[in-house]
Amino acid sequence: MALDTPTINITPSSKKVPLKTNYISLFDYSSHADAETHEKIAKIYGSQSISGMLYMLGAEAAMASDKFIWTEEGRLHTVYKDVARTNNVFTKAGHVFRVGETVHLSSGTVKRRGIITAVDANTFTVAAYKAAGLGGLAATNVIAFVDGSEFKKGTSGMQGSLSTDFSILDNKPIILKDKFEVNGSDTAQISWVQTDEGGYLWFLQDQIDTRRRWEDRLELALINGEKADTGSAAEANGTTGTEGLFEAIRERGNTFQGVADAISDWDDILKAFDAEGKIQDYMFYVNRDQSLAIDNMLGELNAGYDGGISYGIFDNSKDMSVNLGFKGFTRGTYNFFKTDWKMLNEPTLLGAVDAASRVNGVLIPVGTKEVYEGAYNGNGAGDKITTPFLQCMYRASKASNRKYQTWLTGNVFGVHTDDDDVMRENHLSERLLNTVGGNNFMIFEGEE
Repeated sequence: MALDTPTINITPSSKKVPLKTNYISLFDYSSHADAETHEKIAKIYGSQSISGMLYMLGAEAAMASDKFIWTEEGRLHTVYKDVARTNNVFTKAGHVFRVGETVHLSSGTVKRRGIITAVDANTFTVAAYKAAGLGGLAATNVIAFVDGSEFKKGTSGMQGSLSTDFSILDNKPIILKDKFEVNGSDTAQISWVQTDEGGYLWFLQDQIDTRRRWEDRLELALINGEKADTGSAAEANGTTGTEGLFEAIRERGNTFQGVADAISDWDDILKAFDAEGKIQDYMFYVNRDQSLAIDNMLGELNAGYDGGISYGIFDNSKDMSVNLGFKGFTRGTYNFFKTDWKMLNEPTLLGAVDAASRVNGVLIPVGTKEVYEGAYNGNGAGDKITTPFLQCMYRASKASNRKYQTWLTGNVFGVHTDDDDVMRENHLSERLLNTVGGNNFMIFEGEE
């Protein structure tokens, strides 16, 4: 049967008898009988937390110093793309070529090969193997790399040794702090709001929001962090900053201007990664524009689309090929798995940035990389370790762990540290993000 519920004309019953005249809904209770009370806070913006990427993708480790240092190996081979030529003498400041090495030279459609007969600090002289000589090469922007060596009988060996280049990198942790405070009188009001975790402590919702905001900023600071330049106002202030993920990629990685929305774009991306180590699997954290661009691109790549490709990249699944909510795809020998990154879409954070400079996405390699722990001294010393591409480092020792510290002060809830009639929940963390092998990352920014 239907039940008529009164709005505000409620007649209490002296006995516990269920009548339609004494029935009251939760809304009636909160809006009429107890005007200050509402059972739930309406989350009109949904779950606003943007943290979680580093927890899922990055490993964690403790550190006990003010600076973390690691060393990355350079390439085994050296190529120069801006060599100048005058007849058979080539100029490249600080080159590492040696007498007796054979060199491959090219510019445009012309290719030549010769042997290096003389060198100084900034030039090397080449004797061509073919009678045509070196005249076909351009005067500037010649590409040169060593592909072998050749010596005459009875001659001495190679003069000088060639050591691998090493990059010594470092990053510093930053100290982050926050605080939640409520006065003693308000803590006595314990039934205003039911929180997500249950219970009726009205102020606890605000406390939870403070904690969520704090955790979001822990992650955002490591993603968006920047080192303070020497002579900058921040350095003069005594705050050195920390290298965040975006800065690490901009300084040591690959950049893509705009949104990758065509197969030709991805072919260019593959070729860039071919030159940087060929990591097979990538997670692609994207904003809405980049996410839809991939869905639209893949939605057209099926056998029924003029100029498209087969279902092969979809494991030969027709259903998968027409699904506009793709989670991953394969191109060449690379696997890309995309996911929306709320931090990039959040309209009160990075989503508020103008489209001309907005971060559209980040390609992050999956796996580990070998590096030297500490500073490599160039003669074989140093321990080679395997470390994740992303690693959150926090300050810790036997006496203190500063990964995530929380403590109460004031004189409420049995905490008596001073005479202030308040309860304070203090938050502190000291951490950094270690981005190893930045050359294997790619950031997508701005518009084309």
